[in-house]
Amino acid sequence: MPDVLAVTATAEPGWHFYSLTQKSGGPLPTRIEIASDSSRQVTAAFVPDPQPVRHTVDDIPAWKGLVVEEHAGTVTWRAPLGAPSGGGTVRGGVTMQLCRDNACSPPETFAFEATASAGGAEAGVRHRPERAHASVSAIVRSPREAGGKPVLPIVLAIEPEEGWHAYAPSSQGTSGVGEGRPTIVALDAAGAPPTVREVVVASVTPSQSPELSAAGGVDGPVVLHVLVDPATVVGPFDLLLGLQTCTETSCDPPAGVRLTVRPVEGRSPEVVFAEARYAEAARAPLPVTRAPSVLSAVGGDDAAAAVSTRPPAGLTLPLALLMGLAGGLILNLMPCVLPVLGLKLMSFAQQSGRARREVFEMNLWYCAGLFAVFFVLATASVAANIGLGSANLAWGEQFTSAGFNITMAGIVFAFALSFLGVWELPIPGFIGEQAGHVQTREGPMGAFLKGVLSTVLATPCSGPFLGPVLGFTLTQPTIVTYAVFGAIATGMALPYILVGVFPGLVRFMPRPGAWMTTFKELLGFVMLGTVAFLLTFLPSSWFVPTFVMLIGIWMGCWWVGRAQERSGAVGFGRWVQGVTIGVAVGTASFLLLGPVASVIDWQTPFTRARITELREQGNTVLVDFSADWCLTCKANLRFAIETPRVRTAIERNRVVPVLADWTEPSDEIKLALESLGSKSIPVLAIFPAGEPGGPPPEPIVLRDLLTEAQVLEAIERAGPSCCPPPEIRAAAAPLPAGR
Repeated sequence: MPDVLAVTATAEPGWHFYSLTQKSGGPLPTRIEIASDSSRQVTAAFVPDPQPVRHTVDDIPAWKGLVVEEHAGTVTWRAPLGAPSGGGTVRGGVTMQLCRDNACSPPETFAFEATASAGGAEAGVRHRPERAHASVSAIVRSPREAGGKPVLPIVLAIEPEEGWHAYAPSSQGTSGVGEGRPTIVALDAAGAPPTVREVVVASVTPSQSPELSAAGGVDGPVVLHVLVDPATVVGPFDLLLGLQTCTETSCDPPAGVRLTVRPVEGRSPEVVFAEARYAEAARAPLPVTRAPSVLSAVGGDDAAAAVSTRPPAGLTLPLALLMGLAGGLILNLMPCVLPVLGLKLMSFAQQSGRARREVFEMNLWYCAGLFAVFFVLATASVAANIGLGSANLAWGEQFTSAGFNITMAGIVFAFALSFLGVWELPIPGFIGEQAGHVQTREGPMGAFLKGVLSTVLATPCSGPFLGPVLGFTLTQPTIVTYAVFGAIATGMALPYILVGVFPGLVRFMPRPGAWMTTFKELLGFVMLGTVAFLLTFLPSSWFVPTFVMLIGIWMGCWWVGRAQERSGAVGFGRWVQGVTIGVAVGTASFLLLGPVASVIDWQTPFTRARITELREQGNTVLVDFSADWCLTCKANLRFAIETPRVRTAIERNRVVPVLADWTEPSDEIKLALESLGSKSIPVLAIFPAGEPGGPPPEPIVLRDLLTEAQVLEAIERAGPSCCPPPEIRAAAAPLPAGR
């Protein structure tokens, strides 16, 4: 019996795709292509299971009377494989177009790779987890006997990428200090799972690095045989695989893979991969044993032999804690912290002459704010390590978020305005002014917020020792991760703890006086420099709305500051007004000027030849003449064109939307506007589909500020395209060899 290649595709609810035998003149048929360099090729046509649903089109003029063949849900295509029999890899791709009732996505090619094993029709499937630098393959072998009992072997292989390693299999999902998460296998208890007789580690290659090998690292493929009792298999069942991949200096978060095994009558069961979380597999890992040939390789007699309880020689826990303490201390001298460090120096000056207990309390409040941020980062790291988070929050990674940088820029800008005297920050002791004088007493809330702000601003900087220490936490148990982050926080807080314990140290600071006002205002300019630093992290599309938001914050602070100048105290109503001004301007800036995800699939670039071509093909074409510098154009796009109702009308009438972007000079767009009787924008032009052989109808032109109702009425007046949109008729590109 020849080997059989099975290709399975699953569409989400509400979506469908078309059959391999869909006739031309209608929607795009699905196509399965085998790469020319594959060692195996199919010898006959693919046969679908189940067969497609067929119906005759009567509501689309261009397709009237056409028989359409659709697949929904899951379909499996099978075809026999030719020589060489008994082994080899098959690579190829499935090109299909996913559609709903009134819209289609562009055609897309999905690559696949399958391996046929010697000894029968046993198909292997390969998968690359999103959160790991490794590939996972699975082969379901034919039933056989092992130890005098019938078993259905499922062979799992994990192959780390070059420069990466995994960790040896274990019966538990926990690891010791200095070790990564072990490789584990679990059986999903949902439904009617079969009985797993045994999980055997058939092959594992310890790392060539003595340090990594001592920590359980494995370089080569990890091969596991999951032996299932075939008599207990009554339907599909799921296996869960947990793994973690690392280099010598960094680690991916622990990852999980779900393998759904579907029995097929008369053939080898099918395997379908899906993403999962390590924590799912770690709930109840299956016990693993080791094949005799593996014992000598790892020097042990069970699955735990490959995972040493000794810490790696390179970095022990005491050394990591000591390096974290030193790295945290050095963070106080990093450029990122200097603005808030100046505030803390002023608070030391404020503490001069105060009671020892008060000095100690204020410094404890500062340290509390500092520790709060570090423990938030530690919690995010732990959540990722145990598989609850989508990613491990690296040191300073929050600064990769545009939203975080915009928020921080707004906060720091408001502080800078307070230091420059525009308004007074109503937090006791945060360095504000009362009746024209710098406050001379630091308050608990002010001290706490200084600690929070200084730590958040410190995270873009990674001082000496912190790199290895933070990398060390990526593979550690929860308590170790918190301990290391706590050591870094202690190091950063150490100077303030010492001043709290020995308040006499503040005697070296100048006594409070007029110099503090000048120093405070200089710090305001330093804070503005920090704002400029934060703005450099933003993508260009966010810069203008963020700048306008800062102007709104300035207006709100100025409005509050005017009242503070007159009376010294500000009522609740004035605060509400100031906040309202800042929020209103900031919200409007992002609504009108910020980037948004388009709900309409615009075609670009615009050319008059392209419009002519589309009209000759019988399409109704909508062209929006717009530009980034045109505020009215932005308003039209946001409130009149880029709306769900307009998108639905475009899809229902099969209108082709084209964007004519005049942000940069374009003679092509200028000539097109002149042909429509316009020399300025915004302009929305809709070109109705013409009758075959007849003259093209006159375009419908809408100018200036538009409403959604005007756009919808114009689309209905123009009418639908007489033919399918270009993406439905487009042919897919041939699959490159090797994919």
